[in-house]
Amino acid sequence: MFNDGIWVIKKQRAYIPQYPFEVLINGESMGMTKLLSFAKRISNTSRFPQVLVIYSSGYLRLKTGADPTPPLPFGQSLVLGPAISGTSTSYPKKTLFFHPQLTRVAIDTSQLNQGGTGKMLIRIISCHANRSPKIGTTNQIMDLTWLLTLEEPHDLATILHVAGTFKFIEDVMPDPLQTKTFESVRLLQISTMFIDNVRHDVNALRSHTENDIVTLYYDSSLANLLLPVTPSSLNCAMPIFDSIHTDDVGRPNGNTPSYRIRITSTTGPTTGPFMVRAFFNSSQNLRHDNMGLWVFQQPPASIKKGTIGNINYTVIACVNPALPS
Repeated sequence: MFNDGIWVIKKQRAYIPQYPFEVLINGESMGMTKLLSFAKRISNTSRFPQVLVIYSSGYLRLKTGADPTPPLPFGQSLVLGPAISGTSTSYPKKTLFFHPQLTRVAIDTSQLNQGGTGKMLIRIISCHANRSPKIGTTNQIMDLTWLLTLEEPHDLATILHVAGTFKFIEDVMPDPLQTKTFESVRLLQISTMFIDNVRHDVNALRSHTENDIVTLYYDSSLANLLLPVTPSSLNCAMPIFDSIHTDDVGRPNGNTPSYRIRITSTTGPTTGPFMVRAFFNSSQNLRHDNMGLWVFQQPPASIKKGTIGNINYTVIACVNPALPS
């Protein structure tokens, strides 16, 4: 427990193939885990609903601090990025270098306070360690670090700021065909589930484009298509999109949270407007995510070893589909 019993940070079991990562809290090592959970006490109660979990695969799940009956579930996952589909010096066959393998999570609780306006700092490192390779991990072509700033959760929303830095450790060539369809470089990703209008964790994508706010409602007839079919770039002045759950049906998980993503800045090899793309397959498995959602920015034909980039954005998790601005 931390901050006079207001927060609980706990190592938990996770049956996933990735390696465990080291956990440090205020500089002290707490051992290894594959799953780390963060829970905040409801005032004047002994209830500690979870608001954030971090997996060793680079998946994060976020929800509000409310604790109704039945309790709010987790739903969609944020996948720390970037991810690249292409080839590299060591991998001449096309590979999707996807989720990272986390190696260390260092937590700083010194900025929490009793007034409910503090924040928790979480520094995550994912580097190419001396371990047997796992096909498709981002670490194979990049060293990555992220600084997460978790604001004090509230009943209506939990806000997480993400500042990511990545350095290419070998030459990489993004796939040119997938570059044309805005797929090869994914600065950040969301992994979630949509099967039909009854079984889902989210059911719509809302994009804030240059001239309009466009909402795409998912339908099972759209399975195996790149969405939106006719994509538009996000507003350059304020790049925002929402992965939303507009109902409380969503079997089997119920009223899972909506996410708003607001991109603050990027530097590095990618340039131009941000494009948001989504894809889901026709899987009927309620236990597996079958939908991916990502942010694309135009890469060069090749990215040289030593190239450094940054991606900064804010994630707001909320149960209200009319997400805050």
